[in-house]
Amino acid sequence: MQRGKADSGSCSRLRLCTFGEDHGSGSRGTENRPLPSPEPLAPMIPNISVTFAAAVRAAPCVAPGSSLRASRGRLGIGSGRCAAKAVAAVFHEVGKPMELREIPLPERLNEGELLVRMEVATICGSDLHTVSGKRQEPMPLVLGHEGVGVIERIGSDIFSGNRPRHRGWKLQEGDRITFSVADSCGMCPECTLHKLPQKCVSLMKYGHARMSEGTGLNGTYATHVLLRPGTHAVKLPSTLSSRVCSPANCALATVVNALDMARLPRYGSNKSAVVQGVGLLGIYAVAWLKKRVGMDSVFCLDMDSERLKTAEQFGGIPLLVTGGEEEFWERQRFIHKHYPHGVDVAVEMTGAKNVIHEGVQLLRNGGHYSFAGMVHPDSQLSSLTGETIIRKCLTIRGVHNYTPWNLEEAVKFLDEQREELPLESVLSPTSYALSNINDAIKEAFSGRYCRVVVNCQDVF
Repeated sequence: MQRGKADSGSCSRLRLCTFGEDHGSGSRGTENRPLPSPEPLAPMIPNISVTFAAAVRAAPCVAPGSSLRASRGRLGIGSGRCAAKAVAAVFHEVGKPMELREIPLPERLNEGELLVRMEVATICGSDLHTVSGKRQEPMPLVLGHEGVGVIERIGSDIFSGNRPRHRGWKLQEGDRITFSVADSCGMCPECTLHKLPQKCVSLMKYGHARMSEGTGLNGTYATHVLLRPGTHAVKLPSTLSSRVCSPANCALATVVNALDMARLPRYGSNKSAVVQGVGLLGIYAVAWLKKRVGMDSVFCLDMDSERLKTAEQFGGIPLLVTGGEEEFWERQRFIHKHYPHGVDVAVEMTGAKNVIHEGVQLLRNGGHYSFAGMVHPDSQLSSLTGETIIRKCLTIRGVHNYTPWNLEEAVKFLDEQREELPLESVLSPTSYALSNINDAIKEAFSGRYCRVVVNCQDVF
């Protein structure tokens, strides 16, 4: 695996902090080491740098003055049961450095818990929103919720008070897994009656939880993550790479939920769709509609010509959006030429509220509109009237995250289509080292790739 590039023209003193200690300057026993600082981020991105260096002081697993590289096994990097510490990238606040920090691994796991050694993670757009300040999260925290790892230990302390893991007998140490982004109780009305475990009354989401919650290993930008008993884990087939599977537990599983076959129109041909926005969610939506639903035509609308080219590889009909009323009517004419009565399904994956009017115009009577992208406050639907919905007999469904069975379907779909779809094309060709997480974030902000991949075991 290649690491992300760093600017070798300048140096700064960076160090690794032990979880729980004061990470200010001047700590006794700290070894500072000059390392290349990453290239400056674009002006719109906060000035974030990664700090790390040698182990900070004498401890049972790390001798004073020993290097992080020499201590890789004892820090839990690529090690088994003897691992004592993990390394995680900690985000403190907008505009402040992200630092690599040691976090002790639990000596004993409670019933149902899984200690997972992360292999890769991918950078989701929601993490970029947190880094730029558009999304508010409790801090400090370990970001990241997309990823793939190997089960290192399985909790079996039956006196911990935890309930057993659902179908836990199917998992064993050494299994390579992906897992749901949310941990749920499995007992509240949302989990049982409403079949919405992602809305559990005691929900915890990986990559969105403060470090003070539990062990602190709550995000995938780390060498390890500790999965709670209510987190659904799916064993991955050997035919799929960890890189390809990493976004499955966010983008693809959400698409599977948004386009659940049982929710789509029950009457009519159900052979056409419009996908608004072809980021990774939109591209996966094109693939799902073509390959699983079996639609003849999936029109893709986006302002990025490169993303449209990728969507075309997944089976979409690309339509570039440049703005203007005339272009709007030209798209309407083009689509209605093929489907005079309108398309069966429209999928909003852009996060932009101004696309709703066009989506409604393109739908046939009795059509289905799935909202999945506008997960933010600036989403007032002022252009959409109740009269329009009623007269066209439309079904509008809001979708947020997914259920465990959606994740199972997502992994199955990837395996079925691994030779048919260019699954690697949506990923950065380079897997960035965890120690270069800031360079990876900068690459993600550039928008060149739908997902930037991080090698979680490459710390130095």
